[in-house]
Amino acid sequence: MSSNSFAQGKWHDGNLKGINDLFFSLNIKGIDDGVWEKRVFSFIELRLLEHGIELIQDQMPRMVIDIQILDSRIEKTSTYLVMCSVYNYGVSEKEYYRSMADTLITRKLMTSKVYSQELIGQTSSKKIHREVEKSINKILTTYLDQWYRDNPLKQF
Repeated sequence: MSSNSFAQGKWHDGNLKGINDLFFSLNIKGIDDGVWEKRVFSFIELRLLEHGIELIQDQMPRMVIDIQILDSRIEKTSTYLVMCSVYNYGVSEKEYYRSMADTLITRKLMTSKVYSQELIGQTSSKKIHREVEKSINKILTTYLDQWYRDNPLKQF
């Protein structure tokens, strides 16, 4: 038994343009399995690197993948949430227009979410690791598809 729900909007269309390198972090809650966490981290890291996205330390833009697992050994189903977010610096519209009028570049940068995607699913406790890995792969595939649409020259 396995089910999942995939949600994504078009609000981020074009937001990944020019993002070539990023800082990546992984947050897993609900399962305390260090070996599995390292395997998931390495999988994501390799998936990004194979598409030419270099990982940098402690800089922007920042990709955060949050995984929350409710593993129920008592009930028939366990639930999980996989969320991918990309944050980057931005300025508010008000500050942008003010800096245009003053011909000064504003220093009032804020952190903004430029991309977000979530996948919620349910499965048995025995299959939770595999289903979460499949969900991560789906989310990364969708992210990379959007990244290539926003950076078409990266395909060559």
